[in-house]
Amino acid sequence: MARATACLFLLVFGFAGPALASDVSSGAIENETGSSPPPASLSGVMPRIPENYNCITCHEDLDDETLTPPVNGWKESAHREAGVGCADCHGGDPLDEDNAMSKEAGFIGKPATIDIPALCSKCHSNAKMMRPYNQRSDQYGLYSGSVHGRKLLSGDEEAPTCVSCHGKHKILRVKDPNSRVFRKNIPETCGVCHSKKEVFEKRRKPFNQLALYKKSWHYEKFSNGDLLVPTCVDCHGNHGVISSKSRRTQTVCFNCHSSQTDYYKASPHWDAYQKQGEPVCLNCHNYHDIMKPTIAKFTGDKDSDCVGCHDESGNAYKTGVKIQEVMKSTISSFVSASAKLKYFKDNARGGFETSGLTEKIGKAAEQIENLNALTHKLDISAVKRESDKITRISDSVSASIAYMWEEIKTRKIGLVTAWIVFIGFTFTLWMKSKYWKRADRHAKSK
Repeated sequence: MARATACLFLLVFGFAGPALASDVSSGAIENETGSSPPPASLSGVMPRIPENYNCITCHEDLDDETLTPPVNGWKESAHREAGVGCADCHGGDPLDEDNAMSKEAGFIGKPATIDIPALCSKCHSNAKMMRPYNQRSDQYGLYSGSVHGRKLLSGDEEAPTCVSCHGKHKILRVKDPNSRVFRKNIPETCGVCHSKKEVFEKRRKPFNQLALYKKSWHYEKFSNGDLLVPTCVDCHGNHGVISSKSRRTQTVCFNCHSSQTDYYKASPHWDAYQKQGEPVCLNCHNYHDIMKPTIAKFTGDKDSDCVGCHDESGNAYKTGVKIQEVMKSTISSFVSASAKLKYFKDNARGGFETSGLTEKIGKAAEQIENLNALTHKLDISAVKRESDKITRISDSVSASIAYMWEEIKTRKIGLVTAWIVFIGFTFTLWMKSKYWKRADRHAKSK
């Protein structure tokens, strides 16, 4: 009875936080040789669970929908592989059922929410313990200074802790595709909290970030398998999440979009940002629902378009209109040349070398990408210079294709003419042959 009661309280709200074994040397979880297991990164084999490890055996025997799953989850976890047992997080003496929940044995049961980060840090702040796993040991320091950590320390128990992201008992390696913090799963993991209306509405904070992100150009590429595009942690951080209003977050786009950043910093917008804190990337491209921009932004009617800040009669807005007109003409020329080249390659049926034209179109496409970035400089002269280069290439391709079509037309006319001459010559020979045969028969009849 004492054994069942001890185990019932031990894991009813149990948590095996993200910490590696603090007392592996005690031999609580052993490998097949009876010695403490090697680091998980060097082993890959789950340690044997001693038969008298009461937390596990009791909860397995209970077969309870609340009390058994924590044990089953732990059995598949990175902690079990590393030799971390129940007592390493919950305390107590799992080898003595009478003292399993003894305070003298260090039993703490379910850790208080506010204590979880410090509990995990017992191992995860120990550089010596983390070294075999090639893991950082500063997560606790980062978390403590983060938005999440500061809210928790201020008494807000709805603030996320380690278990909110990593899970409680079934904590998997970051590189495990089933892990909640595996890169592909990050948006949904963050969305678990950031979609809770009841949590954020009373704080007057938005709770639609995940829904907005799923509308974005980033998510479109991400959901199609491009895991290099940003997720929540790339912009906000992971353990050291900082305020969305901080300078680092406001300018985090600079980390990936280097060309746009260089041009932006040479623009009037950068000067304005240095003085008044805006505009920056997010003012024009939005926060989570970042769409692939088009030249329509220059004359669009949304708050994030130019008109959101600039009067239509002002010089700044007019500059945007001029840039749009130049871009529109250049893109039209490029699209036309690309379409003509494709149509020619699909229908000309060979006979012409088009690799040089394909190379030119590819070069023009690269220059258009740079031209899109250059628009951040808001320099109409620079945009015009680059646009002219692209237009010349596009026009050259179009002219070459027109020449080749004319050449095909000429060849067809020549071929038809040749056939007419050939048929005429053949017909003449045939007629001559008939005439000679008649003359020959007439001469013989005389």
